[in-house]
Amino acid sequence: MRPSIALLVALVVSLPVAGCSQLFGSPAAPAACSQVFNVVRCQAMTDYVARELGTTRKQVTGLVVLPEPTPEVIDGQTILRTYSGGPPVDVDVTLRDGSVHRVTLHCGGIPGNECRDDPRLEPSSVMQGGYDDGTEAQLLAGRPTIAPDALADATPLLVTRLDIPVDHTGRYEVPIGEARLPNGILRAADFALVEPWPTGVSIPDGGVRLEIRSLDDGGTPITNVYEHGWRPGTERVRAVLVFDVADFDAGATLAVKDIVVR
Repeated sequence: MRPSIALLVALVVSLPVAGCSQLFGSPAAPAACSQVFNVVRCQAMTDYVARELGTTRKQVTGLVVLPEPTPEVIDGQTILRTYSGGPPVDVDVTLRDGSVHRVTLHCGGIPGNECRDDPRLEPSSVMQGGYDDGTEAQLLAGRPTIAPDALADATPLLVTRLDIPVDHTGRYEVPIGEARLPNGILRAADFALVEPWPTGVSIPDGGVRLEIRSLDDGGTPITNVYEHGWRPGTERVRAVLVFDVADFDAGATLAVKDIVVR
C-alpha cells in the first residue's frame, strides 16, 4: 500500500459545512465511480483497489465513491483541511462474491495513477536516471569519449512501432532487437507508448522500462557509463522491454513506438 505523504493544514473559514464536498469535487452522497470521475481514472482506481484486496479487476463489480467526512465545526466556524496533492478518497468495493470492502486511496504528495484524471504509464530507461551519475573524481575526469572509428562501426537500433501481445500475468521481458555501441558507450535509449494508458492492460505502478543488456558481457544490464567503462571497438547489446502485468483483457496488446538505441 502506498504510504500517504500528504501535508495536512487546518484552516478556519466561515463557510457552510456543505461547502467542503464542493471544494474538492467529491460527491455529496455515495456515488458510482463513473458519476464522479472519468472512465480512465475509474479503471486506474479499479486496478488499485483490486491489488489492495489481492484480486483482479475482473472480480470488481462495483466501485462507489464516498463523500468526504463532514468538516468539524468549532464555535460556528468550519474547519477546512488542505492537502498537498489532494485529499484521500474512500471507496466501497463490491466483489463478484458479493462482499463489500472499504479502501482508501491516499492521494497526497505525488499522486499515483489512481488519483489522477489523466492516468498514464511511465516509460523509462537508464538514460532517465543514473547513467551519468558518478563520483566527484569520475565527474572531474570527464565522461569516456568515443573514438571516430568506433562511431563509424556502430549500428543503432531503430524501431518505428512494436505491438506486444499480452496473454498472461506476471513479468514480461520482451527482446526488441540488437545494436552496436561505439566503445560501449550508450548515447540514447528512448521509446514512447502509443497509448499513454492502454485500457486492456493493468501494469502496477505504471512501470515500463527499456533495459540495454551487453551481449559481450553475459547479458548484464548497462546501468552507468563510469561503471560499465570504455570498450575497444563496438559492443553488442540487446534492448529488452521489461514490465509486470497484474491483469489484462483478452486480445490485449502493449504498443510501443519510436524506439531508439545508439
